[in-house]
Amino acid sequence: MPTASLTKTSQMTNKLFKTCLYLVALSIPMYYRINALAVVLLTISWLFTDDFKATLTQLKKRPLLICWILWYALHALSYFYSDDKTIAGSDLESKLSILLLPLIIGTQRKENEAQLKGVFTSFLLGLVIICFLSIGSSYLAYQEDHQLSHFFYHQLVHFADANAVYMSWYVLIGIAILLLAPPTFFFTKNKGIQIATIIILELFLLMLSARMVLLCQFAIILPILIYQSTKKDFTKGLINSGFAIVLLAIYGIVFLTNNPIKERFKEMTPSQTKNWVSKEDPSKQQFNNFTLRIFIWKTSMESIQQEHLYWYGSGIGDVAAIQQKTIEKHNFELNEGNRAKKIWEFNMHNMYIQELFMLGIIGLLTFLFILCRPLFFEFSTPYKWLFWSFQLTSIAVFFIESALQTQAGIIFFSFFSMLFLQHYYSSKETNQTV
Repeated sequence: MPTASLTKTSQMTNKLFKTCLYLVALSIPMYYRINALAVVLLTISWLFTDDFKATLTQLKKRPLLICWILWYALHALSYFYSDDKTIAGSDLESKLSILLLPLIIGTQRKENEAQLKGVFTSFLLGLVIICFLSIGSSYLAYQEDHQLSHFFYHQLVHFADANAVYMSWYVLIGIAILLLAPPTFFFTKNKGIQIATIIILELFLLMLSARMVLLCQFAIILPILIYQSTKKDFTKGLINSGFAIVLLAIYGIVFLTNNPIKERFKEMTPSQTKNWVSKEDPSKQQFNNFTLRIFIWKTSMESIQQEHLYWYGSGIGDVAAIQQKTIEKHNFELNEGNRAKKIWEFNMHNMYIQELFMLGIIGLLTFLFILCRPLFFEFSTPYKWLFWSFQLTSIAVFFIESALQTQAGIIFFSFFSMLFLQHYYSSKETNQTV
């Protein structure tokens, strides 16, 4: 009788853990505090289900997970040489997922396709919900002033306090899941529902108009789809090739006509960026989304050089203070409006510069190893191209966003990275025992 009771309790805690796992996936596109709360619930459920001795054993067998923990440890170490302990402590707290998710998800011992199916389905459901809520909220705003801008970029997801680049990142991976994951992974075998979901998310992606993510779809996802369309699965190949053709047509229309998406790409052309700083008359100086990034990158590299931060960085607490000193030297180039924005409080908008600034070359190399090492793993066929889509897109996004300085990027990247790494390690270990 006690054994039966123990088994029942174990089953209940395992169900609770899976439910929390699905909740994390569902809440990724939603308000970031909800997503952070879901991670807390997942951690609590894990504490009741995990065999900690077995976790440590698995950790030793999976060296890349140790690198993730080492990477967090470097952040923790830099707390002690940061002058501003308040900011440093807040940064460590926000990055706890980097420490916890390798232990919670990465060390799971068995392949569990049903669990992965539930995660993917929950994530896609969250994306569709946010898509409809965003369009609905934008429509209500449009009714007030009839401005089409409500349906594009940050304004589209403003109601959820979300960033269009991050939301685009999520949506692109959602589309990749629909196109590249095995057909058995979906909540329905009805291809019509799958195709309708792809169309809805692609429309949402175009409305979000995040340049880097659209370029990733064109340069990373599209070639993979074209390659995949030559495979044996006729139905899947037909869907992928059809989507690739439609996507090429859409991009052709976007760049041959006048529309808000094309206007965003025009911001990057020389005619729009050459006069963004006027030293003779600062009142004429005006940043756009792209030139602001250029300015932040420029001043960040100046700070690194002037403060000799190459070796061990400034620490996670002192970035803004050091940036303020550098940016104030450029005040003569900035108009009054941009001086008032306190640009030094912005992150680097480049994760590689951010890591070098905070942790020096050791932190940057650890981060690059975490990013690049999995590209050499031999993932099994059903997941290989989906993983590559996620990893390469993430590497590209990190060039224009310090995505791991905010919960919106930390949880998403850590969560999906651990799902893929757990699959890789568990399948490898299973094959070795056969």
